[in-house]
Amino acid sequence: MDENPFADPNQVNPFMDPSVTAVSNQSTTVGAGIEDPFAPTEPATVPVISQPEHQSTLPASTMGSSSGGNYGNNNNNYGSSFNSQPPRQYGNDETMQKQEEISTDIVEPNSEKMVEDEFRKREEDLERRERQLRDEQKRLDDARVYGDRVPNFPPIPSFFPCTPCVYHNIDFDIPSEHQTTVRRVFYHWQFTVFCYLFNFIVCFGMICKLGTDVGSTFGLSILFAALFIPLSFLTWYRMLYNAVRQDSAMRYMLFFFTFGFQILSSAIAALGISNGGYAGWITSFDTLGKNKLLGIMGIINSLFWVANTLIAVYLIMQIHKTYRSTGQSMEKASGEFAASAGSSRNFGQAVLRSL
Repeated sequence: MDENPFADPNQVNPFMDPSVTAVSNQSTTVGAGIEDPFAPTEPATVPVISQPEHQSTLPASTMGSSSGGNYGNNNNNYGSSFNSQPPRQYGNDETMQKQEEISTDIVEPNSEKMVEDEFRKREEDLERRERQLRDEQKRLDDARVYGDRVPNFPPIPSFFPCTPCVYHNIDFDIPSEHQTTVRRVFYHWQFTVFCYLFNFIVCFGMICKLGTDVGSTFGLSILFAALFIPLSFLTWYRMLYNAVRQDSAMRYMLFFFTFGFQILSSAIAALGISNGGYAGWITSFDTLGKNKLLGIMGIINSLFWVANTLIAVYLIMQIHKTYRSTGQSMEKASGEFAASAGSSRNFGQAVLRSL
């Protein structure tokens, strides 16, 4: 089939020319070393590397379920091998030894007790600091100045229509060396309030039993209780409170004046002039012949007023010593009063500023 059946046998094949044949043979020889990219290639042979056999550390149940019956007979061997081998520890011997010592110390009961004691100490320290913060916050709240200083005296319930009038805190306002003296004067003021109230009760009993003969005594006892209880707080106790708190010579002098009037009033109350508003000695002895119970109550009231007078005399002597020890004088008091009166419009405002 190499020959063309339709070709002319007499026609000469141009490709069979000797010159063309020589060139064709030469080109074949030149490209003999070039590979044909389209020629089919044989598959490459990959070398097989044999891996060393090793014993699996997987549990027997996993091996059996994953690999089927080939490993089924070796379940017990694999299980025992897995359970018997401890986990591998990494690190040098010194680090491993320290870790074992730390774990041993934590497990020991003494170490647990020490940890509990440490936590308890820290908890107590936190509670102590919390109390200190609460006290400091209370102190800062109490330190607010008027307008900011919340009145807390007298202690009136919140549902009552009236409210406290002044701020009173001896522990905060008064220096520690004078707190005892001021607190004694405060107790004496409370005892004075009790004397006025007890005197009113005795006079009320007298008018109930004796009638209108002691009407003036009863009426004056109401007036004295209603008037002198608040005035005693403002004029002499509050005056001493501010004098010690501000170290004011002027307030010391006003205290001596008003407290002297209080001593005189207590002495008159103990005497008990008839129809004078006090159930003192004279009134009590007059009532004793008419009603023994009221007479005895009047004598007790007289003893209260005598004690009140004696305590007041003792206190004014102690306060005078304090006045001298702080370096106060009449000249200093006069200078303070003149400065206070000069900065105010009138004398009344200067006195009110001193309260």
